[in-house]
Amino acid sequence: MTLDAIDRRIISLLQEDGGLSIAELADKLGMTPPPCWRRVRALKERGVLRRQTWLVDPAALGLAIEIFATVKLVAHDPQATSAFRQQVQEIPEILECYILLGGIDVLLKVIVPDIGYYEKFFYETLSQLPAVGEVTSSVVMSEVKRTSSLPLGHAG
Repeated sequence: MTLDAIDRRIISLLQEDGGLSIAELADKLGMTPPPCWRRVRALKERGVLRRQTWLVDPAALGLAIEIFATVKLVAHDPQATSAFRQQVQEIPEILECYILLGGIDVLLKVIVPDIGYYEKFFYETLSQLPAVGEVTSSVVMSEVKRTSSLPLGHAG
């Protein structure tokens, strides 16, 4: 997929502030709203722009503990892994789930209010998921970098 300089600028501006109106976006691009709207619509139709959302500060909601949990599965058959994937989708504390190649099968990003909550979550939910054999948890001490903006320097 080829993106021209204007497409990349639109994406960059929307990554910074997804709440920009078409008029505000067009103004920042030095164009009128109708062609700007057509470009944004085309980026949506091509699947480049997937959805618009707000980033919420977890601490403001009392979710102070972020944990990365690595999981080794005991079974890798389609039935077991499908059940695992389905149940993960339904657990709100799990923000992200990645199936990996290598020594670890799954990487989970979990957010909870406190360590006591995580302990209960670990024993009653996480370790009870289908095919889970071993879980290693790493608690985030401090955040050095967090971004949802993709680097556009190498984009088509």
